[in-house]
This record gives sequence, structure tokens and C-alpha cells, in this order.
Amino acid sequence: MSYENFQVEVIELGSRGVTLTVANVVAHLRTPPERVQRGLDRMAREGLLDLEVDESEGFVVYRVRGLSTSAPLARRRDARSTRLARIPTMTYAQQGLLTVPRKSVTLAVVLGALVPGIGLAYAAPLRVVLAASLLVMVFGRVLGASLIFAPLFWVFAIGVSALFGGLYAVRYNQEGHRAPLLS
Repeated sequence: MSYENFQVEVIELGSRGVTLTVANVVAHLRTPPERVQRGLDRMAREGLLDLEVDESEGFVVYRVRGLSTSAPLARRRDARSTRLARIPTMTYAQQGLLTVPRKSVTLAVVLGALVPGIGLAYAAPLRVVLAASLLVMVFGRVLGASLIFAPLFWVFAIGVSALFGGLYAVRYNQEGHRAPLLS
């Protein structure tokens, strides 16, 4: 299921009055808990969901921001509000509930330029690092003997590696983990 379809399904569940917890979304969508947790966290970071913490049971309840509810559901929520402590409307990262380490784009570009291929290991998925490193080693070895093509190859390799290092760092910061550029 794509992230866009996941968003629609979660908002639909919220509109039907389903309490949006990880367990409820897993049960309704039949999606693995890790994917549901990542999707709900991403929706919260993007400001689509608000968070409430059930203090009596210690789990997070998500609420679709901007979704109007029916009167019976609103009354049930008011009855529940004595148990729930609402977190102020801040971004997910500001609430401190998820601290995702961020990658420096500048450092990613510098590492990509200094060590073409292997420098991508800072933020890129492992298979991309392995493929890029293999390409740089093979073409560097083949073109290294040529006085004309060797400098051109290394300038190209450094530029491309630096560019992709920066792109992968940006993608890491968007997703919160190593992710392909195109998903």
C-alpha cells in the first residue's frame, strides 16, 4: 500500500469513529505494525494528525486534524477527555515524541566528493553504496591508464557522487531513515 493510500485509509477510519491507535489501524488495514507506526508518525510530522496520550494505559491515540466529527462521537470523546491529556498542537518533532537524527546535507556532499561511491554511505541505502562504489572502482581502474579520460572520469565521478550524497541526505531527513530517492 502506498503512503498516499495509507493516508486516505487512516482518515477514512477516523471519519468512521475508529480510535486511531497503531493496533486499531493494523487490525482494520491488515498492514504490519512497523509500517503502520512509520505511516502514522509521518502523518503526525506532516501535521495531518494530532497526538493524544492515554495516561491511564500509556499509549498514543492519533486524531485527524481538521476532521469534523458527529455529535455522538464528540460526546464520547468528551467523556474520554478526563483520561486523555491532549498534547498542544505542535509539530511531532517539537513534542519530542520522536527524535529522528538528521543528516547534514553539507557533510553528505563533502563525503560524496572526497570519496566517490563510498562517501554515499553517510545517508544512502547500502545497495546504492555498493553499486556506486563498484562502478567507481571498475571505471576508475579501466580509465585510470588513459591520460585523457582519467581526469574527466574523476571530475565526473566526484560531481555525481557529491550530488547524490546531498540528495540522499535530504531524502533521509524527509523519511527519517535510509530510503531510495524514488519510491
